[in-house]
Amino acid sequence: MALTQDAWFNDTYVKLVRQQITIDVGSTTPGVFKGALWTGTVTPDFSQVNPAYNVAPWNTGQTSGPGYTVGGNSLTVVSFAELASAANKVGWRFAATTWTSATIAAEALLVYAPGLSNKAFLLRWFGQSYDSSDGDYTVTPDTTGIWRTVLRNAA
Repeated sequence: MALTQDAWFNDTYVKLVRQQITIDVGSTTPGVFKGALWTGTVTPDFSQVNPAYNVAPWNTGQTSGPGYTVGGNSLTVVSFAELASAANKVGWRFAATTWTSATIAAEALLVYAPGLSNKAFLLRWFGQSYDSSDGDYTVTPDTTGIWRTVLRNAA
């Protein structure tokens, strides 16, 4: 199994903070970000320069099957803010997304921005493969966010 963790892509994160790329990560407009499903055959390189959907290693291993559209679904950001439930932490929350009448299996969700040359932002690993058989395949992010980080230690 090639997937063992989820993480933000370092190059994207650094370029975002240094304002070398510009995007509102809190934009609630559906489709600013997309989520594509991946099988466990991909080996992510979180230090890759300019990671992007449909660029190696993200050009193979995408989930396929009835009910799944290559490229994934448009995602809707719920919030990018300090977590009310966890002081000193920021969370990036997305609404649930569903592939209907799907017969697929996936281990991870790749979040990327189509408007930024498909730049990959983060990979959310599910911890194992989950499947559906002619049913709904829904990814429901944790209520604290798809990505969470501590900004400072509590005093």
